[in-house]
Parts: sequence; C-alpha cells; structure tokens
Amino acid sequence: MKTLALVVLAGAVVLGNAAPAAASQRSRATLKISVITGESTKSVRLTCDRDGGDHPSPRAACRLLRSVKGDPAKLRNERAMCTKEYLPHRVRVTGVWRGKKVAFTGRFSNGCLMKAAGRAVYTL
Repeated sequence: MKTLALVVLAGAVVLGNAAPAAASQRSRATLKISVITGESTKSVRLTCDRDGGDHPSPRAACRLLRSVKGDPAKLRNERAMCTKEYLPHRVRVTGVWRGKKVAFTGRFSNGCLMKAAGRAVYTL
C-alpha cells in the first residue's frame, strides 16, 4: 500500500511540474494580421514570445510590436518617402497581446505608407 501511495505521489509531482512547462511553451501573444486592398484580403497569424505563426518575418514583426508594447496604433514612420498615389490599404490586427485584447484598424492612402508605418508587421 505504501508503494502505491509513493507511485501516486511521484506521478502527481511529475504532472504538477509539467503544467508550468507546458504553459511556458505557449505564446504570450497571438495576433491575426489582415491587409485589405480593394477586394483583396491577405491574412496571417503571428505569435510572439515564442515567435512564429505563418507570418513571413515573425522575429522582426514581434520585435517591432514589443517596442510599442503590442499596440499597433503606435507603429509609425513620420519620415517615410512615398509617392502620393491613392490606392487605399487597410490593416486589421486582432488577438491577444500578453493577456490584453488587441483590436486595431489602420487606414493608409497607399501600400508604401502602410509598409513604412508597420514595416515587418504589415509586410505580408
């Protein structure tokens, strides 16, 4: 009976230690990033703090988002050199950043201004 109790206790200890490890494996940020141009929409998933997803440059995108604490509205490039062509681009970012809900929509006059603002984040 003592042996069975020790086996059960050892199993509980192992399982108890496995849960935090599994939790640390999960990303602390999961975002869906969509770029909408006219009738076309392209979307990708980005995870950060375990950078990945199907975003083409997850490390660079996560680095930029970390610099603005996960707030895409703070991504800017005031010194962008772009033409004045008018081909509207919209960006939608939704998901969770370190426990905080993210819901952002940005509007840009053209793709150059969009990419200048969001750099790797909006380059899909």
